[in-house]
Amino acid sequence: MEVILKAKEQRDNEQRNYFKDTEKLLYSYPVLKEKIDLDQELLFNPDAVIYPKEKSKDIIRYLNSSNASEFDIDQYTESVKSTMIKTRAEVVRIERALKCIEDDKYYKIIELKYFLKKNSQEQYTYEDIAFILEKDESTIRRNKNRLITKLKLYLFGAEALTS
Repeated sequence: MEVILKAKEQRDNEQRNYFKDTEKLLYSYPVLKEKIDLDQELLFNPDAVIYPKEKSKDIIRYLNSSNASEFDIDQYTESVKSTMIKTRAEVVRIERALKCIEDDKYYKIIELKYFLKKNSQEQYTYEDIAFILEKDESTIRRNKNRLITKLKLYLFGAEALTS
């Protein structure tokens, strides 16, 4: 049974697309940073609203008692802390990888493509980035792919060599 599980895990790793996983992390990075700030405010600001208007199981943990609607603040606080620690570790991992490529001539492509927005909703297109950096669109795409390939190695190590 153990051999079958190892073989399945190896097959899953071989099929994993580390390039796309790296892009997902980069797109998520600004939101993850914001999540840490929101969690810190929730934990450390006594004026923060803890009780949501709707009782969501994703947000609130309840006591296993006869009164199912009783709020367990300690359990909730520990849950928020645990999530915040995991999120912070992921943000630090991303920041360390970004630091390794920040001196690259085309690093601005990463910022424009993944972190900044034209307006509140719309992301920069390759055409927009090419215009801003005064380069050809194919140059932008090629260098974005090159930087993502570097980042995937910093983020996932030797496993990322297979994809």
